[in-house]
Amino acid sequence: MSYTTVNYRDVEPAAGAMHFLREPLDCDHVGVTVVDCDPGWTGKEHDHAERDHEEVYLLVEGATTVAVDDEEIELEPGDAVRIPPDATRQIRNGDGESTLVLAGAP
Repeated sequence: MSYTTVNYRDVEPAAGAMHFLREPLDCDHVGVTVVDCDPGWTGKEHDHAERDHEEVYLLVEGATTVAVDDEEIELEPGDAVRIPPDATRQIRNGDGESTLVLAGAP
């Protein structure tokens, strides 16, 4: 078979929200994560400098804030933000539910 499929809802979430799809899809070079954020959910502050891994965060529904270094970026559905490897990032969800798709690669 030349392709792999998975429904993200079938992948056990980490940190109560993050469905990591790299392994279930058997990806070698790209990571894909679906984040279903409950109201008030906050992700871990981190960067990917050590692995030279840039990411794109795409908000599918809801409204959320992504902190990049010292700047807070408010996202609305359809907004995407590219984050370079050495920048710190953290998702800070507001009062409603939100869904984001995160894609990253070295």
